[in-house]
Parts: sequence; structure tokens; C-alpha cells
Amino acid sequence: MLLVAALVTILVSLMHSVLGGRRLIAPILRMEGLPIILGSLKNTRLTLWAGWHMLTMTWLGLAAMLAYLHFTPDHAGKAFLFMVAVLFAISGAAALVLSRGAHLSWVLFLPVAAITGYAAFTG
Repeated sequence: MLLVAALVTILVSLMHSVLGGRRLIAPILRMEGLPIILGSLKNTRLTLWAGWHMLTMTWLGLAAMLAYLHFTPDHAGKAFLFMVAVLFAISGAAALVLSRGAHLSWVLFLPVAAITGYAAFTG
């Protein structure tokens, strides 16, 4: 089951990076009137771009940990699984409620929350 959660998390991260990067971040980075941070517009754009993709990297790291725990379950892993379940449950609920279901990330986040929550309490 944790391998399924890991694969769904990888799917989420790839969709986030590729689709979100093209459809959301790239147009924002081309906008005029962005605030200047760290002394230049270049740094503003770099911060937005890096922050977007760091979230993708975080999800890939979570996917790697889920796959690892599938093969080597332990007690510390239960706490990690619970943290992942809570993170994905909050993310899924927020996406569902705030976008009124329009942002389909909740379709992937909530199953990951359920799988990892189940694994935390039964594994």
C-alpha cells in the first residue's frame, strides 16, 4: 500500500512541477510589477521559481520515504507515516474546500492521506 502512496505522490509532484510550472509559475514570472525582493526583480523571480520547485522536491522526498518504509517498517516510521497522513489530509481538505473541488489535487492527496494513515495505525 505504501508503494501506491509513493507512486501517487510522485505523480502529484510531476504534475505540480510540469503543469503548474508551465501554466502558473511561468506566466507569473513574466508579469510586470512583481515586488522587488532581495534587491532585484531577478531575485524575486528566482525565489518564486525555486520555491515552487522545492515543494516538488519535498514531495519526491516524501515518496522516497514512503517507499523505504514499505520495505523496512519500524516504530519511528509510524510517526513519520502519521505526519505524512496529516500533511496530505490537510492539503487535500484545503484544496477541496477552498477551490470548491475545482483544483483536482484533492483527488490524489486524500487517498495518500488515507493509505499512510491506515499504515501508521495498522503497520
